Amino acid sequence: MTNNGTISTLFLERSKFILIGLTGRTGSGCTTAANILESQSPVFPTHQDAFYNDEEFYQGLSQKRYNVAKRYAVANWKPFYSIKVSDLISAYLLTLNTSELVSFIFDNKQNNSISKNKIRTLVKDGVFTTNKIVPKFSDFQKHIIHHDPMLDFTEQRLKKFIIYLKLVRKFTRDFKLELISLSNDLYISTYQAAGISIRKLGKVEMDFQKKNFNPDSVFHLPESINKVVKLIRKNESKAFIVIDAVRNPYEARFFRDRYSAFYLISVNAPDEDRNKYLNTVHKFTVDQQNEIDKKESGEENVPNKEFIGQNVKRCIEISDIHIFNPRNELHNHNVLKAQLAWYFSLMLHPGLISPTPMERVMQIAYTAKLNSGCISRQVGATITDANYSIKAIGWNDVPEGQYPCSLRSANGLLHEFDSVIYSEYERSNSELRDAAEKKYGTLIFQSDNLGGRNLAYCFKDLKNNIDLEKNQVHTRSLHAEENAFLQITKYGGQSISGGKLYTTASPCELCAKKAYQLGISEIVYIDPYPGIAREHILTIGSNPPTLIQFRGAVGKGYYQLYEPTLPYKDEIEYFLNNSKHITK
Repeated sequence: MTNNGTISTLFLERSKFILIGLTGRTGSGCTTAANILESQSPVFPTHQDAFYNDEEFYQGLSQKRYNVAKRYAVANWKPFYSIKVSDLISAYLLTLNTSELVSFIFDNKQNNSISKNKIRTLVKDGVFTTNKIVPKFSDFQKHIIHHDPMLDFTEQRLKKFIIYLKLVRKFTRDFKLELISLSNDLYISTYQAAGISIRKLGKVEMDFQKKNFNPDSVFHLPESINKVVKLIRKNESKAFIVIDAVRNPYEARFFRDRYSAFYLISVNAPDEDRNKYLNTVHKFTVDQQNEIDKKESGEENVPNKEFIGQNVKRCIEISDIHIFNPRNELHNHNVLKAQLAWYFSLMLHPGLISPTPMERVMQIAYTAKLNSGCISRQVGATITDANYSIKAIGWNDVPEGQYPCSLRSANGLLHEFDSVIYSEYERSNSELRDAAEKKYGTLIFQSDNLGGRNLAYCFKDLKNNIDLEKNQVHTRSLHAEENAFLQITKYGGQSISGGKLYTTASPCELCAKKAYQLGISEIVYIDPYPGIAREHILTIGSNPPTLIQFRGAVGKGYYQLYEPTLPYKDEIEYFLNNSKHITK
């Protein structure tokens, strides 16, 4: 084997298989990204043609980085196979009979003006009744939906299976148009409800809200998707696959735990561009958009929502790569294409280029958050000057010298009375102690059920439940941004006026005011739901900071993409020493 062959072997596994899960709020552009990845030969723009707000998207050295990544992407491109979660949900819906489907749609609609007779007419006269998918492909449906094994998957049957998937996709497109013809949000409400039913019961069922949750069903949908992934891999020597779209964090972890080549990519559009797109293209009203956001953010008040519901907010928080998608020009996807070329190249060839300044600073904040002893949510923050030089790092935690919540316990609160660990208020307030006993007493007594876990508790939650409030004043911890600001005061340092704040969440109103007062020029954040800090604090006055949603790789994805398989110098040396063996 030549050394060139050795290099090919080193990168072989990455070149054989990539699995991408796309996530993002409705209207952000997941499907657009999937369509680009499906393209035979996407035209990646020059850096001069990828711009936003009249500025080139890549600036400075990142323009050179992009040129390298683009060249590699063009030379090594292979179109992705797209698995649309909506198509899998369609396959579940196709297991229903006509009356069951009519009732399911009617029971889960948002528009009260739609009668059941209208839905019945649509279903009876539409693609659900006229399609021929189920009779011809019932064995494939059983394999995917009911997880029945199929031991005779010959090459011929694999080809037939691909046809089945294409027919299901056509059904989804046609059925979507039919539902939208009755109401523009009927497709979304139907498929969102079907997804919840599948995660709750392992199937689409009427009155699923009233049925008992079956924990074994949480991974039923990703298991079905994984069946398709495995069959595509069996049929293709080189399989690049994109899942459009992942909306439950446990489904994302399902694939992350199984495939080292899995990347969760969030596609994020600015609120104003996304809202305009949803209003202009999909004709959604403000109320309809708010209802969609409520369901997707994990805020909907349903039992076991963390397992069975959508939580796009959490999916974005745990994403490996965050992509920015301006939707201000409907047919211009150059910024989106440029970023897909960048990260596709790094998936195939880690370390081909180095990170952007935004990525390397956010990675520090992302790492810092793991220091937090908060049992609710870990947040990290980094402060730099205008040139990305780091001036302070912080994470949400109690003041130095106090014990973090993760190292305290309800048992200690009720029985140890340690004055260093538990406050005078906690040790002496009967109302608080009664509330703690009521909430944790049984579990303390049955401590074996914890499997060795520390029964940590949140003081803020206990106090707010007593007061029937959602007060943030009672939190024991400093916020990550606040902690970073105080590091400069505590240990001394230069002014950060004109500098940048990077936070893995988005700043609350209190931290936003402090950033404003300190003269921060930019606040970069990951969380796509920044509350009212932007509208109320950061958009008024004469010198407001700019709020920027993070774009780039972070966390585990940062290391996977930017850590070279071998030093690039050694890679080039192989080619120099064996140039006569090099073939295209």
